[in-house]
Amino acid sequence: MSLASQLGAFVAELDLERVPQRVRTKLRHHALDSLGVIHAGQSAPESRALRAVGPHPAFFNTFCGRIHTFDDTYEAGPIHPGTCVLSAALAAAEESGAAGKRLLEAVLAGYEVSIRVCLAAGAGHYAAGFHPTGTCNAFGAAAAAAHAYGLDARRTAAALALAGEAAAGLRQHQEDGGMTGSALNGARAARTGIEAAQLARAGLAGPEKILEGRFGFFAMMDGQGEQSAIGKDLGIQYRFLETSLKPYPTCRFTHGPIAALRTLRLHARDVESIELAAFRQSVEVSDRPEIRTRSGAILSHQYALALALTRERIALDDLDETVRTNPDLRSLAGRVRVVHDPRLDEQYPARWPHRLTVFSKNQGILRVESDFPPGGPQAPLDEAAVVAKFHALADPVMGSACAEQLRSTVWALESAPRVAGLIGHS
Repeated sequence: MSLASQLGAFVAELDLERVPQRVRTKLRHHALDSLGVIHAGQSAPESRALRAVGPHPAFFNTFCGRIHTFDDTYEAGPIHPGTCVLSAALAAAEESGAAGKRLLEAVLAGYEVSIRVCLAAGAGHYAAGFHPTGTCNAFGAAAAAAHAYGLDARRTAAALALAGEAAAGLRQHQEDGGMTGSALNGARAARTGIEAAQLARAGLAGPEKILEGRFGFFAMMDGQGEQSAIGKDLGIQYRFLETSLKPYPTCRFTHGPIAALRTLRLHARDVESIELAAFRQSVEVSDRPEIRTRSGAILSHQYALALALTRERIALDDLDETVRTNPDLRSLAGRVRVVHDPRLDEQYPARWPHRLTVFSKNQGILRVESDFPPGGPQAPLDEAAVVAKFHALADPVMGSACAEQLRSTVWALESAPRVAGLIGHS
C-alpha cells in the first residue's frame, strides 16, 4: 500500500467519536485560535489588496490567518498548519452542507496529514529552503477538504496525490524580510488542497506513489527524514497534540527567549547588553538587528527581547511603525547580540534551544536557558488564555458580542447540524 493510500484510509475513516477527549478539546482551542488570527488579519494592508483580486475563500482566509504569523506551529517541522487546514475544511464543509462534527474531523485529518508528511520529509526539507507551510500543507488541506466532502479512501488518496504534484513553497521571503510570501505559501496550499479534492471527487487521480516514488515529493524536495513517520501509530497517536499555540505575535523562534528573559524580572534600564546563543535556523531567520519594516520586527530576536523588557503584554500593535520606531526600543534592541552556537544545532528540531546571557548593571552576569517555547505541549496555554487571545484579536474586528457568539458556536460545533458563518469579511 502506498503512503498516500495509508493516509487516505485514515482520513476517510476518521470518526470524532473515537478520538480521545483531550484531542477534541485541543482541536476546539486551535479552531478558535485560527478564527481569531484570520479575523485579525483581514485588516492588514496586504489582505485588503488581496480582496480586490477575488481569490478563493480558502486562499483568502489562509492568507489573512498567516499575514501576522500569529497562527499555530508544529515546531519539529517547523510548519504552520492551522489556518490552512481550517480554511480548506471550512470551504468544503460550507459547500457540501456538512455538519460541525464533520468539519472538526476534517480539520483534525488535515493536521495529522500535514504534520506527518512534514515529519517524514525531515529537517533537511526546511534546511534546503523549502517552506513546509506551503509544501506539506498542500497534503493537509487536501485531506481536510476530502473528508469534508465525504470522499472514500480511494478518492482521498487520489486527492493527496493530486495535491502533491502541485505542492510548492520556498523560504526566500525570510531572506528578503517580507511576510507576504509566507502568507501566500500557506494560501496556495489551501487552494491546492481544495482543488485536488474537487478533482478527485470528479474522478481524477494522481500518481499513487506521489510521496515515496522515484520522482515523488520526498525525492525531489530533500525529504530525507523517516518515511515510517507517515503511518506510525496512525489513528492511535495524534501528532496534532504536539502543535503549539502562539502567546506572542512574533516569530515562533523568538518565543523561548522572550519567556526566558521575563523570568529574570529585569527592568530595561538595568540591562547593559544581552547575548543570545541559538541554533542555526533561529539565527538565519531571526537575527535582525536593523528593524525597518513590520515583517522585520515580527522576525527579529532583537526587537522581541526589547519588547519583553518593556511590555507586560506583547500585542499586534507593538509591531506598528509608531512603536517600532521608538528611540528607546531601538536602542534596547541594539544592545542585543545574536550568535550561532553549533552545539545547539544537534538538539534541533526536537528542542528549540536558546541560551541568554544578560549583562546587568546591578546584578552582574545572569544566564537563563529555554528549550521549549511557551504554548507548546511542555507549557500549553490554558483555555482562559486561548479565549483571551481570541477576543484580543477578534473583538476589534467584529465587536465583543459577536466575537463571544463565535466562541460559543465553536464550543458547540460537535453538535451543530450545519456549518456556516464562522468567518465574516469586514
